[in-house]
Amino acid sequence: MPKTRATRPANRPSRRHEILEAAVDLLAAQPPDEIAVSDIAAQCGMTPAAFYYHFASKDEILDEIVGSFAERWTTVVQDAIAEVHSPDDLAACVDSVLTWVEENDRPARVYFVTSVGATSSCEAMRRRTRNDLARRASRMFREVSPGQDRIRVAIAGLGLITLLEIVSRSRLELDPSYRTLGPAHFRTTAAHLARALIH
Repeated sequence: MPKTRATRPANRPSRRHEILEAAVDLLAAQPPDEIAVSDIAAQCGMTPAAFYYHFASKDEILDEIVGSFAERWTTVVQDAIAEVHSPDDLAACVDSVLTWVEENDRPARVYFVTSVGATSSCEAMRRRTRNDLARRASRMFREVSPGQDRIRVAIAGLGLITLLEIVSRSRLELDPSYRTLGPAHFRTTAAHLARALIH
């Protein structure tokens, strides 16, 4: 009689994604130092031990959330910059980035608001992302305004990325400048500031 292979019980599906979503929900509302692993576990209906099966620490999950958003942010900003062929196109660039931030409110809030300064690894990711995007924006400005010197376009590139970060944070926090100007005028003002970088 042929031997049959012993069957192993099927592995339970990973709840890693569920934990990440729960952490984003909590971190979008409050800073990391006000949230415990037990809070994230409770949000998913699991024990802290189950959390630690998937993640070694709260910092690890924060790094993953920030890193994942940084990748998406990079793609969105790169795509918006690629559509800029003249200074007049900068308004559409700012507008498309702000629209995407609004559509991705919770992870954007974690990246731009609640996690700022939380860990050195998150800050390093943010710095690398900003520097990479600033180089890309500088190349775009060099093509759009070929007569400008290299220092001017380097400053303009960093200025554009910094502006996009600031207006995203202002929108997410509904800060006084956003509330005073209102949504439409806020976008118009941001676009005007972007155009002023290269004139």
